[in-house]
Amino acid sequence: MKKICLGLFLLLFAGTVTLCADYLRILSPRGGWTDQRVITISGETDAHVDAVRVVYNSIPLRLPVRSGRFSRNFVTAPGLNSIYAEAEFKGKVLSDNVSFYAEVPSKAMKIVIMWDTDKTDVDLHVKEPTGEECYYANPHTKIGGALDVDITTGYGPEVYTLASATKGTYKISVYYYSDRGNPQTQVKVYVVLYEGTPNERIQEFETMLTKTGVEVYINAVTLE
Repeated sequence: MKKICLGLFLLLFAGTVTLCADYLRILSPRGGWTDQRVITISGETDAHVDAVRVVYNSIPLRLPVRSGRFSRNFVTAPGLNSIYAEAEFKGKVLSDNVSFYAEVPSKAMKIVIMWDTDKTDVDLHVKEPTGEECYYANPHTKIGGALDVDITTGYGPEVYTLASATKGTYKISVYYYSDRGNPQTQVKVYVVLYEGTPNERIQEFETMLTKTGVEVYINAVTLE
């Protein structure tokens, strides 16, 4: 919804007052049904903020706002998906939400990283049981691992998915590819196991990166 000028003029002795409403709106997706593995979350706001907070199926994201618009790709989950977006402006919370159904395969594992600085580049690395590493230079592996979303301009997300479980240990690390003058950034890692099944569960980790070239080992996840 564009900035809504109500066009309502109140005569208050000294003149007139025009009432306007601030807004935040999710433009896509707009509900319904999809069979797309990766969707674009986009929206607009007239709030003068650097970023909006988005919660996608319990995973919090931070999306930068450029000229009143925000947009990022994310990987859909099978079944019902929910998206909530908000921004604090002028002492109030502007928000919108949407839900949609996705007919996509379940995943043995989804790994999402987010960080708290704009215009920086943090890379997700996943070393699979075979020894092959999935990252930006090798986004698709022989056992079906994929770096579905790779963001180089700040905040994230970066998303790794594995469709079918290959038994063994998966080692997760993050690499500060470019700090672009930011002394440090806090990284949060979300590991979703057996998404779309009764055994689905989420693990959370976090770390601090301090300069370009720093790599931090996060944890190992074992699939049986």
